[in-house]
Amino acid sequence: MADIRNTKAFKALAAQTEAELLTRGLDVVSVAVTNVLAHNVERVAGRLGIQPRSALRYMEPSAVAEQIAKASAMDTDGAHTVHGVRPVRVDDRTAHMPRWVCSRPLMALAQAVKYASSNGDSRTVQHATDLIFEIGLAIGADSASDSAGVPLGLLDEAADVIEQVAARIETDGWSMCPCGEEHGQSAADIKVPGVMRGDAELIRKIRAMGDGS
Repeated sequence: MADIRNTKAFKALAAQTEAELLTRGLDVVSVAVTNVLAHNVERVAGRLGIQPRSALRYMEPSAVAEQIAKASAMDTDGAHTVHGVRPVRVDDRTAHMPRWVCSRPLMALAQAVKYASSNGDSRTVQHATDLIFEIGLAIGADSASDSAGVPLGLLDEAADVIEQVAARIETDGWSMCPCGEEHGQSAADIKVPGVMRGDAELIRKIRAMGDGS
């Protein structure tokens, strides 16, 4: 399968699949699309007893995109292990805010990372960590300025991730220490969702004040 990925036909199918995913509101890293498409080609070639190049004709970009979309849906079993899938950022404008204000979403996202990591949700860990990194880049972009320009789409994602983690704490019993033993942590966990939703609300207020430049 190493050579089939380098053919024009395969690359064209991969590009069409990525375009199909965008219409579904999903931005998927190219290597993930390539891996799924290559797996499908190999599977079809094996079933039909044909060469991978011949199996390409049976690949439908919309069907592959639907397969990826279903596998990455949050209510699908195992979706927490899916990486490289992000919502499409429709709004690329920026919100300019004082640098010190950025500390609040950073702390809330760090809290989300801790809970997701402690409860085996590597997908949320990666997403929240990426957002923390992006905010850090925005803060450091112009050290001479008192404000930082943060993409509005980034703030939308941050608020959504934080609220999702708050919901998992309430509905799925997420804990910073999911050992199952009672040692006072559960009492602390109960208070966290309210705080995290307050953080998400603040982020949305910051987003609403963005000047859209």
